[in-house]
Amino acid sequence: MQQGNAGVSSIFYFDHYWWVVFLTVFLALLISSLTHRKKPKCQNGKILRHDIAARISHWFNAAGILILLYSGYKLGFLDFGRKVYFTDGARAMFNLHFIGAVMFLFGAVYWLGNTFLYPQRLKEHSPYKGSVKDAVLHYLALFGIPLKKGERPVGKYEASERLAFIPLTLLALFMGLTGLVKLSAHIVNVPTWFVHGASIIHDYSTVILAILLVFHIFLAAVAPWAWPMFVSMVTGYMKVEDLKTHHKGWYKELKEQGLCDDEGDKQNG
Repeated sequence: MQQGNAGVSSIFYFDHYWWVVFLTVFLALLISSLTHRKKPKCQNGKILRHDIAARISHWFNAAGILILLYSGYKLGFLDFGRKVYFTDGARAMFNLHFIGAVMFLFGAVYWLGNTFLYPQRLKEHSPYKGSVKDAVLHYLALFGIPLKKGERPVGKYEASERLAFIPLTLLALFMGLTGLVKLSAHIVNVPTWFVHGASIIHDYSTVILAILLVFHIFLAAVAPWAWPMFVSMVTGYMKVEDLKTHHKGWYKELKEQGLCDDEGDKQNG
C-alpha cells in the first residue's frame, strides 16, 4: 500500500474497494435472516423494548450517518466550502466517507431484510390516522399545556417518532441511492450530467436529514422525558414503571396478550 507525504494511505477506497459495497449487502441480508425477533415480556421489573435486531440497525445507521455528515462537511457541499485542502487530508476524508457509507448501507439493508421477515416491525414504526394530532397534544402536555381532549394512550413508539419515520426513511433512501450513483462513476462510465444531478439531490437530502437529525437527537436522547426510552436503545430494556407512565397504550396491549400483568410486575419489581 502506497503512502502519501503525510503518511496517509494514497489509496482511495471508493476506487479500490468498491466491491465491499456488494459484500456488505450480502452480509447484511445473511445476518438479518439469522437474527430472530424477540417478543417483549415484563420480567424483573423491566421490559424488552428494543431487541438486538432493532439496536443493530439503529446504531449502524446512526454511526454511519454521523460519519457521513462529518466527512461530507469537511469535504464541502452546496455553499459550504471545503475544510480540507491538502491532498492527504482530502483523501482521508473521502476514505472516511466510504467507511461511513458502508456502515450506513449495512444498517439499512439489515433493517430491510429483517423487516421483510418480520413485517410487524414496519407497522410499529409507520404513522397512523391521527398521528399529527396526538404528537401535538403529547408535546403540549409535556410542556405543561394539557388540553381537554387528550391524546390516545402512547403505544410502543410515540406519534412523533412514527411521523418522523417516513421523511427520515425517504431522505436516507435519496442519500443512499444518489451516493451509489456517485460511487458507480468510479467503476463504470456514467454521464456527467447524471452524476451532477445525483450530487445535487445527495447534498440537499443531506442538509434536510441533518436538520431532522438534530431534532431527533434532542427529542430522543437529550430531553429529560426521553432518557428512559434512550436507555432502552442502549441496553434494550426499560423499566416497567416507565412503560406504565410513558407508553400506556403499549402496556395495555401487552397485558391483553398476557405478556405483562400487574401482579407479576409487583412481584418482579
